[in-house]
Amino acid sequence: MPYDSGHHRKRMGLGPERIWEGNLRQLLGRMGIPFEREEISLDSAFPAEIGAAFQLSGKVAERVLEARAAGEFPIVLSGNCNAALGTVSGCGPEKTGIVWFDAHGEANTPETTRSGFLDGMPISTLLGRAWQTLAKTVPGFTPLTGGRIVLFGARQLDVGEAELLDEAGVSRVSSVDELKASLDRLVNSVEQIYVHLDLDVLDPTEAIANQWTPPNGITVQTLLDAVAEVRKQAKVAGLGIASYDPAVDHDGRAMSAALRAVEILLKK
Repeated sequence: MPYDSGHHRKRMGLGPERIWEGNLRQLLGRMGIPFEREEISLDSAFPAEIGAAFQLSGKVAERVLEARAAGEFPIVLSGNCNAALGTVSGCGPEKTGIVWFDAHGEANTPETTRSGFLDGMPISTLLGRAWQTLAKTVPGFTPLTGGRIVLFGARQLDVGEAELLDEAGVSRVSSVDELKASLDRLVNSVEQIYVHLDLDVLDPTEAIANQWTPPNGITVQTLLDAVAEVRKQAKVAGLGIASYDPAVDHDGRAMSAALRAVEILLKK
């Protein structure tokens, strides 16, 4: 889904194709995993950011639902994190938990945001706290309770985001040990887990995935150990990789981390 804020193949909208051509396709081939690739695109030639995001999420939800019905594992590469609305809706929100790797809280609302950046609101939307009229146009969408979301590595949150996450009961963790404890509780209340990976969760000394990567993030090894723990404890229903801007990943380390995470999740 090569869009960033409704713009086709601009900034982070260039990320999905770069990840695909930058060795994800080859990785799947080496692992002997058959695959199909499809690009999700907008119907409108003049999209508005908000409408575009929900239209794209609706298309993602339809494709993910079809893939899951066929016994396939969906990997959604997107310019923005709000694509997760479609992926979770396609997986079945009523039976799905989320482990979300991100430097940010992603839980602003139209009332609390100071930037107006829609991509700072996907978790609040999934929780039923923002954009619900539009969210309900996404096939399969129903709000999740906060107890079914674990946010890993978030370190740059607005006050309103922190308050919303705490009120909703979203677990915020920053270590594999904390993740283990949260997963122990989560796997008893859901059938499957959606893993969301925004690579700005990594410390910029390890890798830089986009222009919003703040300091004091986690190491690549911590990310990989955490992904392995999710795979160990839960059935993973789908993976989203979002907000990757190839223009700032000068040394390719963010790309490498993403591919290693995919390999861990898919390894037999």
